[in-house]
Amino acid sequence: MGAVNRYRLPAVLTALLAAALAVVVPAAPAAAHTELKSTSPAAKSTTTKPVTEVTLTFTGLVRKPGTTVAVTGPDKTSYSVGDPEVLDRTITQKVDPLAVGVITVAWTTAASDGHEMKGTFTFTNRAAPPTPSAEPSPSPSVAPTTAAPPPAATTAAASPVADEDSSSGAVWWVVGAAAVLLVAGTGGLLWRRRKAGGAP
Repeated sequence: MGAVNRYRLPAVLTALLAAALAVVVPAAPAAAHTELKSTSPAAKSTTTKPVTEVTLTFTGLVRKPGTTVAVTGPDKTSYSVGDPEVLDRTITQKVDPLAVGVITVAWTTAASDGHEMKGTFTFTNRAAPPTPSAEPSPSPSVAPTTAAPPPAATTAAASPVADEDSSSGAVWWVVGAAAVLLVAGTGGLLWRRRKAGGAP
């Protein structure tokens, strides 16, 4: 009886070991699948500093073909800039200045073994977008010009000449008229004297 048990014990142990291997071995490939390890900003976190990019880190290598990262704000506006950058286990997506509120990140990629993955996470942004600084407009350059003499000076200088010419003309008219009257008066006086001397 003891001999029988001695031979049956190894068979029982072998059967148990085979059963354990049947359970563990199929689960090993599933455990080796690449998964999302962490994100920056972290999922469900709140950031108070401006966010310029979103980073996803995986447990294994990921492929660039088929990789997408969509970053949207509370008003469903897209903030993703260009295509995501893939380097080994990291995916980086550049973003425009984010609006204040809940930001949603939806991603898709594939592991090095071709296994496709996708997911979504959110974080809250409390950093207001920077306001554009107002730059003063440059003042237009003015070409130097030669200053022309003021017209008032020319008019003022010409006025005395005109007044002087008109005054000289008036004087000559007066002298001429006086000479005519003098000649006429002298002639008339002489004519009267002659007439008086010739009378009987």
